[in-house]
Amino acid sequence: MDIKTKKKFLFIAIIAVVAVIILVRTTGNIQKAIFKKKSGLSDRVPAMTFEEDIPSVKAFMVKRMDFKDTLPVIGNIKGFKEIDIRFQAQGIIESINFEEGEKVQEGDIIASLVQKDALLKLKYAEVELTKNKRLFEIGAIAPLKLDQAKLEYESAKSDLDKTNIYAMFNGFMGAKTLDVGSYVNPSTSDKVGTFIVMNKVYAEFNIIEKDMPNVLLGQKVDIFADAYPNKSFSGTVDRISPTIEGRSRTMTVKVELDNKDNILKPGLFVRALIYTYNKKDAIVVPTSAMRKKEAEIFVYVITKEEPRQEVIEEKPKETKSGFFGFGGKKKAEFKKQPIDKGKETQFGVIEIRKIKMGHTTADLMEVDAGLEEGELVAIEVQEDFKDKARVEISEVQEGVI
Repeated sequence: MDIKTKKKFLFIAIIAVVAVIILVRTTGNIQKAIFKKKSGLSDRVPAMTFEEDIPSVKAFMVKRMDFKDTLPVIGNIKGFKEIDIRFQAQGIIESINFEEGEKVQEGDIIASLVQKDALLKLKYAEVELTKNKRLFEIGAIAPLKLDQAKLEYESAKSDLDKTNIYAMFNGFMGAKTLDVGSYVNPSTSDKVGTFIVMNKVYAEFNIIEKDMPNVLLGQKVDIFADAYPNKSFSGTVDRISPTIEGRSRTMTVKVELDNKDNILKPGLFVRALIYTYNKKDAIVVPTSAMRKKEAEIFVYVITKEEPRQEVIEEKPKETKSGFFGFGGKKKAEFKKQPIDKGKETQFGVIEIRKIKMGHTTADLMEVDAGLEEGELVAIEVQEDFKDKARVEISEVQEGVI
């Protein structure tokens, strides 16, 4: 074969190779356009999804705590002893030796009547007693006569004592109701004034009928007075009236308080908290967690689900394939990596659990049996759930407000 013929065959071969390459590339572009168009349709048309309608609930984490219940009351300070001052004899008041609010010592004479007649009777009885003693010594009278004279003397002395009012304790003069010159008569129970013992005082409160079963002797009481905003006073329930007052339908409760500084004045308005219940290390949950069905009491316990880790597929890099990179493209495998969403939504499963309820208040209740520390219960529930129902946990409250 000559050179000319060889060149001709080489040219024809080159033309054939170029034609094949053009044909392969054209076919690949057509396929790519077709499949891209089809996939584009799926991109433009959103996929229909059906999401589960999961109710949202607020949860409370069960913890042990010291559970205290208090009863707020209002009342007044009363003197430890408030004694009405009255004379035991009739007559005209000659003197009242103390003004209202003055301190009085035991044995002091608080007030006196005019004593002229009482002194004359005592003087006469004293003379008669002296005379009868002398007569008895010489044997002129019988012993009975001497005894009679002694009794008359003691009676006159007692009548004189009745013209005075003596302080039986240390205390203070209260309000006076009569003045010097007033006539008094024991038969009409004329009141001169009030004597008050103040080294101790009582805080007195009236308890309404529905709260009576909760108040017992010995319960701790914290007392507050508007006159001393930065100070509180502590005592215990010392006296509970055995009767209920007719009109108010209340029961009187008294709390004894030390008052050595005399700062708590009778009549002072006070507020108090009576500790009606106190238990340490108790399981306590909000009352909004409680559910009732007939005679059963139960709560919705929530068991958290394990968080689901979602992934995304990383877009693959295309690689060339075929003869010298011609003839099409080959896709690499997808690479999966987790989605970072920050704080994940929490879900849980409901368990209907019966409980044994202890002491309750308007906001809290003690659970004697049925719950353990660390468990979650649904609170402020507005609907009924079935056992094993799935819920979304919107909030977890970890402390009693």
